[in-house]
Amino acid sequence: MLTCKQALLQPDAWLADSCDVIVIGAGHAGCEAALAAARLGKHAILFAMNLDAVANMPCNPNIGGTAKGQLVREIDALGGEMGRAADKTMIQYRMLNRSRGPAVLSPRAQIDRRLYQMTMKAVVESQPGLDLRQSEIVSLLLADPIDCAASNGTTAENCSETADNKTSAARLAIGGVMTRNGAVYTAPAVIVATGTYMEAKIIIGSCQYSSGPDGMFPSLGLAQSIRAAGLPMQRFKTGTPVRINRNGVNHAEMQRQDGDNEVQPFSFEHEAADLPNIDPQEPCWLTYTSPETRSLILENLDRSPLYSGQIAGVGARYCPSVEDKFVKFPDKDRHQIFLEPTGRGTDELYVQGLSSSMPEEIQLAILHSVPGLKNARIMRTGYAIEYDCLDPTCLDRTLAAKTIAGLWFAGQINGTSGYEEAAAQGLVAGINAVRSLNGQEPVVIGRSQAYIGVLIDDLVTKGTQEPYRMMTSRAEYRLLLRQDNADARLTPLGYEIGLISAERYARFKAKDSMINSEIARCHSVLVRPTATVNAALTELGTAKLNNPATLASLLRRPELKYADLAPLDPERSDLTKAVMEAVEISLKYEGYIRLEEDRIRRFHQLEDRLLATDIDYKSIRGLRIEAAQKLAKMRPVSIGQAARVSGVSPADISVLLVWLDAQRRNGKETKQPNIMGAKNGNSSEGVTA
Repeated sequence: MLTCKQALLQPDAWLADSCDVIVIGAGHAGCEAALAAARLGKHAILFAMNLDAVANMPCNPNIGGTAKGQLVREIDALGGEMGRAADKTMIQYRMLNRSRGPAVLSPRAQIDRRLYQMTMKAVVESQPGLDLRQSEIVSLLLADPIDCAASNGTTAENCSETADNKTSAARLAIGGVMTRNGAVYTAPAVIVATGTYMEAKIIIGSCQYSSGPDGMFPSLGLAQSIRAAGLPMQRFKTGTPVRINRNGVNHAEMQRQDGDNEVQPFSFEHEAADLPNIDPQEPCWLTYTSPETRSLILENLDRSPLYSGQIAGVGARYCPSVEDKFVKFPDKDRHQIFLEPTGRGTDELYVQGLSSSMPEEIQLAILHSVPGLKNARIMRTGYAIEYDCLDPTCLDRTLAAKTIAGLWFAGQINGTSGYEEAAAQGLVAGINAVRSLNGQEPVVIGRSQAYIGVLIDDLVTKGTQEPYRMMTSRAEYRLLLRQDNADARLTPLGYEIGLISAERYARFKAKDSMINSEIARCHSVLVRPTATVNAALTELGTAKLNNPATLASLLRRPELKYADLAPLDPERSDLTKAVMEAVEISLKYEGYIRLEEDRIRRFHQLEDRLLATDIDYKSIRGLRIEAAQKLAKMRPVSIGQAARVSGVSPADISVLLVWLDAQRRNGKETKQPNIMGAKNGNSSEGVTA
């Protein structure tokens, strides 16, 4: 791996520019990372393979969904951009899981994908301190010895040795990047957010060729540079379905799916009036595979790259191809197919549920076997795409490489799937790159604080053997990590970081104050069992009162909502829907919330027991060999994180706790580092619910 000076000695190499932060890749992770860096006062350069693919949505044309909608609201609460861009470009809105309670309510929107690209690109282009450039980065460059020494506190001699010997004990430091054209850009911080482009290969039947998603050029060379830095890589696979022309669809054979009448913006800054493209909402359409579909797929499995051995990459468990569905779920007679609009200015429809890498003629036959699609015309063929990505266990909780100072990774390169997961990582990486340059404590978002914290902790602690998708079931404290209270959980942290304006923070504080005041009032106001009151309660389908009851106790009745009690509460103030919703959830689920907060306090007792990064685990008596090896590789920073490492048992944790107690008695206990986020924004502190 070359240093910047060594790279400049190469033929045709030249020094093009210097900046504070370089971001490689202008997808959803890269845009959030670069915007965060520039908004926090740094000069950032955002590199895109193609400027027409900035913030591209190469797969499904929607943002949000189960658990993903929570991520988008958390990104917004911290000061990220995805929620604002989605609000400006949504063409249909639905709140998912309405029948399953507030813990799993998840907003989802169909997006005009080209308008989203244009919107996000305009934000990037207009951001002071941020340069957007089209170029392919083929190599990471190390800092020159004197710069390396300044970055990590070692000697110039050791850094020089490390540049040629990646196994040296001294820590490497990033210095910049080189483009395919030989241009060298130097920076003390580099964020790699290449998505599914690295060594990417498209597979359709027996046809295979190098390509990124959506027919874009792949990234060739950068993966080798990352491997040369000693970082572990793996190969994953994802896929996408055909796109069809809406004019060949017979809607009479399908079920229409309209959006919700009441639309809630993703961004806490926006009101319904700030959604310029939502009216009228575009419908989606639901149909199902047929017995003919099943026969076609099973009869042609030998032509499926997935089952003929042509695909080496590991695919996503929760986003299977249509052939995978029939093989893995033989008891299911049919599978859902959704037609989703990709924008107002096009007739192109995304066929959700029909992802396949079968030969084109088989894909066409499968399409025509689906009710309502007999005459459908394909506009884009479905395909599988293989790509190189990082083993994220080589990263710390800020998404920085453990072995190379100044290097961060974010997005699908870390083994995740989905635009929302990528954007969340990009925001965290951008924030921490700037804070590292400023000599400030890192921002570490905890599992009890946000879905973002769950996502990152899962990646860096457990790793992933397949494309990782965020789900509500991954979050232990989902009743506290709701989509409606993301601002209460994270806006104070966003303000402290510097991404939330004083004006926005003041509005948040006013809203928070109204919620807390109304909760207190509901606990104090008594409703007496008068004839009028009991008649009203009977009309609402609930039991009469025999004794006076507070508004709060009435709200705990499952059949009553906050709005229902208005006739019994003449002194009620005129509150916004968001405030009323927060009050109702807080009171109705008060007991469950208290239990969850108790669980979080117990969780933090383990998180607060810190582990040094240089522990010789093999020397700890009673610790199993497998556990010692896993812990030595992962280097967890706390007992809590150690307990989440795959291969470490509760018995191993007990051994570690005994060892830690002995260390404390000997005055060798690890001290609490300065970390912003996990402590300052703990979900059990200052949360409305």
